[in-house]
Amino acid sequence: MEIAGPERAPFNEIIARYLKAVGGPREVMSDPEARYWGARVSEHSLDPLGEARLDGIGLDEWLRRSKAAA
Repeated sequence: MEIAGPERAPFNEIIARYLKAVGGPREVMSDPEARYWGARVSEHSLDPLGEARLDGIGLDEWLRRSKAAA
């Protein structure tokens, strides 16, 4: 079973939003030559294939809830 959020975003944007939410000081830069577990990553490489169970909570709400639970 594949699980995904209700919104799509480039991986670097998701990481940047996460770091901002947790107060991370680093700047996120995308690198088209970077590898993910040794594989080249295209715009849709990490998208679910076919049917996926989509959650109803977007990334920003998930981050707020995660922060509140910590």
